[in-house]
Amino acid sequence: MQNLDQIRAAAADKLLPLGKPHPFDRSDVASIPALILTSGLLPAAAYCCEKGKDKRKGMKAAFDGIASHLKTRGLTDVEKGEALAADLARKDSLNLQRATAEALALLTYLKRFSLPKSADLARQATA
Repeated sequence: MQNLDQIRAAAADKLLPLGKPHPFDRSDVASIPALILTSGLLPAAAYCCEKGKDKRKGMKAAFDGIASHLKTRGLTDVEKGEALAADLARKDSLNLQRATAEALALLTYLKRFSLPKSADLARQATA
């Protein structure tokens, strides 16, 4: 049986495997916790997953990972970040609070495991 930290670390490791290109870098996820804390999980998901914003594609990939993790934890029914806000808006406030806390906890691991932009570009150039 795993504790919550092990589950979160495994989810982050699944999103950011060693030796493979990562869908986002550290700069993409570094600002998401502050965005969630100031605006809330629903507006942060809506902002990061807005369609047609190529500069936020790394943030969208991170929210896809968050949504997938929240689904495995039983807090949502969707696996994509763009559907996360709509799904959580239909649920009760306690579920939203739990999902917010879980997303913030997962983001700590995503920030630790993701590579800086310069290191990610250098790694992809040598691959």
